Amino acid sequence: MALAGEVGELLAELQWLTPEESERVMADAEHAARVRAEIGDVMIYLARLADVLRIDLVAAANDKLIDVARRYPVERSFGSAAKAAPADGPG
Repeated sequence: MALAGEVGELLAELQWLTPEESERVMADAEHAARVRAEIGDVMIYLARLADVLRIDLVAAANDKLIDVARRYPVERSFGSAAKAAPADGPG
C-alpha cells in the first residue's frame, strides 16, 4: 500500500532522533522541506484511503481521542510514558 511507503519515507527523515534533535533538524530549511513534503504525501494517501472507505477523518480522530481519554485518564497517566493497563481493562 502506498501509504505505508510514504510513512516509511517520513520516518526515514527523523529516524533515531530525539524530540530535541528533531526540532534542531527542522531548523534546517532543506530538511524541513523534505519532512513537510513527506507529511503532505502521507496526508494525501490517508485522505484518499479514508475517502475510498467512506471514513470521516476528523470524526475518526475525535472518536479515538475520546476513547483514549476514557481508557487512560490523565490523573492515572500524566507524566508517565509507560504503557499502563487501561482503566477498563485490556482492549
